[in-house]
Amino acid sequence: MEIALSGVEKAALLLVSIDKNKSAEIFKQLNEDEIQRLTYHIATNKPVTKEMQNSIALEFYEMCLAQGYINGGGIDYAKEVLTEALGTQKCMDIIGRIASYNQNKPFSFLDEVDAGELLNILKFERNQTLALVMTYMDSEQAATVLASLEEDRQADIVQRIAKIGKISPEVVNQVQEEIKSRISTFFGPDSVADTMGINIAADILSAIDRSAEVRIFDALEIENEEMAEEIRKQMFIFEDIVNLDRKTVQVVLAKVPNKDLAMGLKSTTDVVRRTVFENISQRVSEILQQEMDLLGKVRLGEVLEAQQKIVSQILEMERTQEIIISKGDNDKLVG
Repeated sequence: MEIALSGVEKAALLLVSIDKNKSAEIFKQLNEDEIQRLTYHIATNKPVTKEMQNSIALEFYEMCLAQGYINGGGIDYAKEVLTEALGTQKCMDIIGRIASYNQNKPFSFLDEVDAGELLNILKFERNQTLALVMTYMDSEQAATVLASLEEDRQADIVQRIAKIGKISPEVVNQVQEEIKSRISTFFGPDSVADTMGINIAADILSAIDRSAEVRIFDALEIENEEMAEEIRKQMFIFEDIVNLDRKTVQVVLAKVPNKDLAMGLKSTTDVVRRTVFENISQRVSEILQQEMDLLGKVRLGEVLEAQQKIVSQILEMERTQEIIISKGDNDKLVG
C-alpha cells in the first residue's frame, strides 16, 4: 500500500534525492521554521519506494512547469497548455496545488491587484518596506514597481534587497498586514484616515511655508489630534536625518540613547551612517561602533522600532522648539 505523505515530507524527500549543493542553496532561501521542519523530516524520513521518489520528482517538475506558464501567460494560458499536454483532471490537480501554495505565500494578495493601482499604493512606502515586499514578488512585477519609482530611490532599494537576510515570520506577517490594511483602505469606503490621503497631505504641508504649516496643525489638532499626528509622522522619516543642518543633528544625537542609535543604524543607508558618525566625537563613535558590532544580526522589526523611537524624539524636540526642522531657503530663522 502506498504511503500518504504530507507536503513537507515530499519536500524533504526531494531535497535528499538531488545534489547536496543544490539542496544547500535551497536551504539558504528558507526561514528558520521551514529549515527546522525539513531537517526533522529528513532525519526521520519514512522508507519509500523508488517509484514514489520518481512520482514526487515528477510532481515537483509539473508544478514548476505550471508556475512558469502562469507567470508567462496567466492562469488561463497555463490551463490551456496543461490541459492539452496532461488532460483536464491532471491540469486541475496541478493548478489546485499551486493555488493552495500561492494563498500561503507572503504578499500573494498583491498578485490580484491591478499594476497601476499597486504602484499607487506601494510608492508611498519606505524604501526598507518596499525592499522586503519586493523580495516576495515575482521578478517581472518587482521590476515594474522599481522602474516606476524616483531614480534616487531605485539604487537604495536594490542595495537593501541585495543585503537582506533571513526575515522572521513575525516581521513578514506584520508588514503584510500593514500593506493589506492600506489596500483595504484604498479600495474601501472613503475614510478620514486614508493612508494615501495622509501621505498626500504630508507632501503638501512639507512644501508650504512654516507659518502656514503651524496654523494648519494648530487647527488640525483641535479637530482631529490623531490625524495631525499621523501627518506629522509622514513628514519626517529616519533617513531625513541627513537633511537636518549640522547643529541640529548634533543636538538630536546628544539626546538619543546610544542603544537606540546603534539598533537604528543596523539597517540604513551609508549616507545616514556617515551623517551620524561625522556629528559625534571620536570617543562616542568608537562606543557606538562597538555597540553595533555587539548587536550582531538583529530582526528588521527591532531596527524599525528603534528608528521610530528616534523619529518620535526628533518630532517631540521640534514640538517643544528645542530644534527647528528646516524646510528650505524660505524657512529662515529670525531674531
